[in-house]
Amino acid sequence: AVEIKIHKLLEGSLDAPIITELADKCEITLGQFFALLSKQGKGGVGPLLTNGYANIAYIRDDEGILWAVRAYWYSGNDGWSVGAHSVVRPGRWDADDRVLSR
Repeated sequence: AVEIKIHKLLEGSLDAPIITELADKCEITLGQFFALLSKQGKGGVGPLLTNGYANIAYIRDDEGILWAVRAYWYSGNDGWSVGAHSVVRPGRWDADDRVLSR
């Protein structure tokens, strides 16, 4: 079992500086991310944001590609919206978004 830490972005940032700052702690597994989402499956209180801001996890796939996986809670749809982009393509995140790490 690995403790997942959650960091608040104090200002907008691209993926690269976030990954550099977190270094070898930046990656979590898809299973760890899914477990956190499942614990807040109804959008209730917990460590993840449910106010429309992003929860960001850096996850490596089976081919070794690192992805920025984001989850937003959409109260109108009563569910998580999850998407991903390769960190090779710069993604910009907003202040107050959350980043998950080990």
